[in-house]
Amino acid sequence: METVGVIGIIGVLIVASWLLLKPGAAPKSKQEKQAQIKASYLLFLDQKLSPFKDDRERFMNEKAKLLKRFSKELRHNLFFDEEEVRALLRELAYFEPN
Repeated sequence: METVGVIGIIGVLIVASWLLLKPGAAPKSKQEKQAQIKASYLLFLDQKLSPFKDDRERFMNEKAKLLKRFSKELRHNLFFDEEEVRALLRELAYFEPN
């Protein structure tokens, strides 16, 4: 009975040490994270604006709403400084869905 307990404790210690010591994924660089965020915004714009590409007025209204939302989100994002936020918003403003 005691050997089962000892084996259980050893098993738990092995699993715990493996979880603590296993190598994790390398953190992404600032540029990689910015590129990932930019790609996600472009994909989101494409998905949300595609239904309105024939109705220019509605398209522009929806795009303005989304850009305001993105602006608010990006101003609180640690991966972008103020100039980078402006540059990305400028690029998103010229986006046209396929």
